[in-house]
Amino acid sequence: ESLMDTGNVTRTADRLARTQPAVSRDLARLRDELSDPLFVRVRGRLEPTELAKRLRASVRMALEAVDRALVEGAGFRPAESTQVFKVATTSAVELLLAPRLLQFLEAEAPHASVHFVPTYGDVTPVEELETGAIDMAIGRFDCMAPRTVFMPLFDERRVCLMRPEHPLAARRLELRDLADLRFISTSIMLGRENDMDVLLREHGLGERKFAMFVTALSQAPLAMRHSDAVITVPMRVGKLLAAQFDLCLCELPKEIPERTYSIAWHSRWDDSQAHRWLREAVMSILRDDEGIPGI
Repeated sequence: ESLMDTGNVTRTADRLARTQPAVSRDLARLRDELSDPLFVRVRGRLEPTELAKRLRASVRMALEAVDRALVEGAGFRPAESTQVFKVATTSAVELLLAPRLLQFLEAEAPHASVHFVPTYGDVTPVEELETGAIDMAIGRFDCMAPRTVFMPLFDERRVCLMRPEHPLAARRLELRDLADLRFISTSIMLGRENDMDVLLREHGLGERKFAMFVTALSQAPLAMRHSDAVITVPMRVGKLLAAQFDLCLCELPKEIPERTYSIAWHSRWDDSQAHRWLREAVMSILRDDEGIPGI
């Protein structure tokens, strides 16, 4: 697992507090045992073979099981935990979750931390959940994936935000309006369609136009104050940003349906005390309309 991360025997030896020859001997034994080179040198870096890539998920699961047994053997104690939790979601959901989750951590687990990871809002990151690259994901998932548990959080429609002086402000938008508007979106969505794009194409209205792609949605309102570019966000995020940045909230066309937002995790974490502790906190925050800042 360390070689997969570092691609280097010397750095792996440093990480494991061993000597470089000792790591080389272990790798040689693994190669002999599995009848595969496992790693080949490419441009000065050890790159995994196909067998090594296939084995990685099982190796990670085994290591995580050992870690979990050691950490939780005496019971999970949030106040003492130094665990790092990795949560994949869109920047819109992150805006809702981050403030209250940080307050929760500071009160209950001051030494633990959360790392947010960007992901597509409507595609379950199955591989990342499988390999342990992330602990949980939040989005508009189809809720069908092997060994993945889904729990609904809330149903919500999306809205469009624009500056108050925008020509289309303060009225429900039509599909043809979406074809004329210029949008701001996040960089992770560059080149990807969502349900609005599909609807426009099905109605022969062409493609959405994009004025800018930003690294995080929180950058967009600052750029919109003197522009006719717009963003689309879940209703609760729209209310929060509209209040903070003096933006106008407009209803999207009725053809765009309400969607269910869910939290997803790999089934192997079902009984983990630490994982259950965090996901219950996340579910409580996102199911609580009144607790979201600005709502």
